[in-house]
Amino acid sequence: MISLSELSKQLSEPSKPFDSWQPNHCGELPIVINHEGKWFYDGSEIARPAMVKLFASVLCKEGEQFYLKTPVEKITITVDDAPFIIVDWRFENTAQGQVLCCIDNLARQWLVSAQQPLHIKDYKGSKVPYLKLPYGCSARVSRSVFYQWAEKAESDKLGYFIKSAKEQFYLS
Repeated sequence: MISLSELSKQLSEPSKPFDSWQPNHCGELPIVINHEGKWFYDGSEIARPAMVKLFASVLCKEGEQFYLKTPVEKITITVDDAPFIIVDWRFENTAQGQVLCCIDNLARQWLVSAQQPLHIKDYKGSKVPYLKLPYGCSARVSRSVFYQWAEKAESDKLGYFIKSAKEQFYLS
């Protein structure tokens, strides 16, 4: 049986050494990621998935600001909420037990674990789970995924939760 860390390595994209990159800030690009996770350049939707995935691969959040960051430049962009949306999911069996595998709107896969936990934030007046992602980014859990999880959730005195990697992650 595969371990949690091996599965995580298989699912993740090649890691970038964002922490070691210290480029100069080069200004701002008219790129906006709207609340639906759609990317726009100067008001026009970026329709090529490969282009969106390329930009997403160098996206990071430092403080409250989002940047496209490379070894030589760092450019500010605008993100309305979370840059990604969790649109699908499944359980994976690992040596550490069942792990919740989330799929985002770019078809990337993320494991819910202590390193990538769910946390609750306010979104349009409702408490909604978000998945913490690398480099300060996050993905909001879509309503349909949330309802599917709610059907499988367990509860205790603190509320409803879903288990992943032998830990409890609360949904509200």
